[in-house]
Amino acid sequence: MTPQQIDPLSWFTRPLVPVAFAMLALVVGAGTIAITGDLGPLVWLDAAGVAAIVAACVVVQFATRPLRPAFSVRDAVVPLTLALAGLVLSTISCMDSELLVQHWWAPIGVGFVVATLGPFSTVRQIIAYGSLLSVATAVCGCIAFVAPAHVWSTVSVAFIAASAVVIGTVATATFCFVVVASTQALLAGAGTVPPASHAASEEAARRVERRTLARLGNRVAPFLEGIADAGEVTPTDRALAGQLARQLRSDLVSQANRTWLDSIALFGRIYVVDPDSRADRMNAAQRTALRALLLAVMDNPAATVGTLFIELRGENDGSTAVALSLDFSLPEGRRAMMLAPYYLTLQTTVQSLSWDPSRDLLRFQLPAQGEPEE
Repeated sequence: MTPQQIDPLSWFTRPLVPVAFAMLALVVGAGTIAITGDLGPLVWLDAAGVAAIVAACVVVQFATRPLRPAFSVRDAVVPLTLALAGLVLSTISCMDSELLVQHWWAPIGVGFVVATLGPFSTVRQIIAYGSLLSVATAVCGCIAFVAPAHVWSTVSVAFIAASAVVIGTVATATFCFVVVASTQALLAGAGTVPPASHAASEEAARRVERRTLARLGNRVAPFLEGIADAGEVTPTDRALAGQLARQLRSDLVSQANRTWLDSIALFGRIYVVDPDSRADRMNAAQRTALRALLLAVMDNPAATVGTLFIELRGENDGSTAVALSLDFSLPEGRRAMMLAPYYLTLQTTVQSLSWDPSRDLLRFQLPAQGEPEE
């Protein structure tokens, strides 16, 4: 599992990580060329190499936009190819120059590409990508900088050239391992639904039912007391009794058709669109996780202004697609800290959970009844 998949709300997997590394690659590459540009006749190839490295990072940026499919090995082919292309172009440029291998910018740029792939790749994938680029960098370094006039041996050149890529690979792989392992430890506890929470959820539903019954009783009790005091039933009483019966029947039918999600909506600024009553098909763990998220947002003092909109729609395969929109004017960091614990809990109970920070939109899918959950 990748860091972005297991914790997409965290600051270190924000959408602009690839852009940041692209800017670093541009600064390092352009700065080196500006300082040593007079040392070789093919300096324009170095500039093209910088452009290829920057393009590799930009490709990752577009491939990992919100609501896009999960970044896969197939998606990594294009940025890796661009990184190798930039490495080769820089190698050709340095073959006839007086530049020393320790001043070569290309290994650092290639290391930035590995770091760009970090939040969206597993540890094994990072090791594979980094190993490929490290070997390629060592070979290109030997081709460009091993010559009788140079002071470094072949082994030394290969070591110096590949060291930046190796360090970037080790650091990125360590980052992926620590993030995934730490978050999995949190999920192991977050995914367990304690009986107390379930009991509290059921108690909230019972409070709604008691409030509904009390509202109905406030209309019926005075009518019955009036008849008892009068000692007779008049035609007016019969007409009023029929009207109350129709109202009671309508309210009871509405209560029977109301899902647990509709009951929560009675307490706050939550709007529910569930024409097929699919909320009642959720299991206890799913209900508890979603209810905790909704109530946490509504009870947060920083979210006093705004609304929640949740919609449940059936899919052709029998599953249920759920979209939750949070219309709250909160800073991104505060919003992420408020949602992250409940997001992680919800992730253990539903499928295809995704978060679009640009639109404050949370999406997930409930499996069809009888279908085993992943």
